[in-house]
Amino acid sequence: MLVPLPVGLDPVAMASASDNWSLSWRLVAPHLKARPGARVLVVARGSIGLYVCDIARALGASDVLYVDPDPEHRKLAESYGARTAEAIEPSRHGFDIAVEATGRVDQLALAVRSLVPEGVCESAGNHFRPGELPLLDMYLTGVTLRIARDNVRSHIPDALDLARSGTVDPARVVSHVLDWEQLPNALPEKHLKPVFVRAEA
Repeated sequence: MLVPLPVGLDPVAMASASDNWSLSWRLVAPHLKARPGARVLVVARGSIGLYVCDIARALGASDVLYVDPDPEHRKLAESYGARTAEAIEPSRHGFDIAVEATGRVDQLALAVRSLVPEGVCESAGNHFRPGELPLLDMYLTGVTLRIARDNVRSHIPDALDLARSGTVDPARVVSHVLDWEQLPNALPEKHLKPVFVRAEA
């Protein structure tokens, strides 16, 4: 998993390069390459969805809608050029690509119901509770759904190349920069994207 951080990239901004940043790249970048100018729906609750908004805009999505009940998250998504909503009803044939990162099956169902025929839905997973998906609707629309624990290592170089391009700004998602010694007390607190820094000896 160890990949050298390219010169010029801020280690704090890229603290999630080995996980959420590269996962977010995989969730949307290959699909936008195959579907230039696609419309992207992002149903999320935090950093993964926000990274996706930034990456999708940078890679030429014609429309990005970010759905999240948290007003601060929506404000950040708007700074990346996304439209935002607290909640939506399914938008039939509204989007070419949907990304779900909530861990809620009802929100995954919303995402797949909003796809165009032959649309693609990527789910960041972590669905710990059972639920139902609209399988008949998915069949009739012809959607592709992927739910997977990601092999992030294989995507890190491409994700870092995008970060080096200057067309994205992952630093904005970092909500708190905290001293390493604060980790035991601060980690259980609710932060969007905390980064813990240890001073050099």
